[in-house]
Amino acid sequence: MTDSTFTMWSTSHLIAIGVIAVISTLVVLCGRRLSPQNQVYFARIFGAFMLLFYVYEYAWRFTTHGITACIEHELLPLHFCAFMSLICIIALWWRSSWACALVYFGVLSASIQAIFTPVLKEDFPSTAFFNFFISHSLLLMAALIQVGVLGWRARRRDPLLAVILMDIYVMAIHPVNLWLGSNYGFTTHGPAGTILAQLGPGPWYYLWLQLPALALFYLMYIFVRRKN
Repeated sequence: MTDSTFTMWSTSHLIAIGVIAVISTLVVLCGRRLSPQNQVYFARIFGAFMLLFYVYEYAWRFTTHGITACIEHELLPLHFCAFMSLICIIALWWRSSWACALVYFGVLSASIQAIFTPVLKEDFPSTAFFNFFISHSLLLMAALIQVGVLGWRARRRDPLLAVILMDIYVMAIHPVNLWLGSNYGFTTHGPAGTILAQLGPGPWYYLWLQLPALALFYLMYIFVRRKN
């Protein structure tokens, strides 16, 4: 394990972003070259890989740090992106309409921010560094596969549905934060360097974000709307 501390927009951070961009592009291009039937298999294999990595990551956390330390340092699978990993698996395997909507709008608006403004302590080449960027890049790739390979298209109500589902997560996780003294989903305060840190105390900034989020989602909807 390295003693170096992660610094946002450092060389290692920029290289990680570049690698994620290249691999994500290649994944979509490779998927698009397959037949429609094989594209379904491709998405399911990717979803299975996400599940395996999800199990590995949290098994590594529990065995490396112990359950008590995981509770103290907010390493439990309770962050929004941890839930989104499971939602991505559902979307890629079963293509449930609600899961697909949450993957597209949730990942490409919220989860992707973690790649640019990571809440990360350990720098390259620590295991935590690789786990963080791999897990979040898998979220991005799942959303891109859903749209760019499987050809998912949104219904008119999907932006509103995504906002409601994300609100349900916030309302469900905030009591857990009050109980554990944690900050899963950043409902108590926004992490430094993110837009939430500029919007006042939590969880009230989520109220101010409702209309802007809905407006953003409907803007995103334009690019994937279903056509008659």
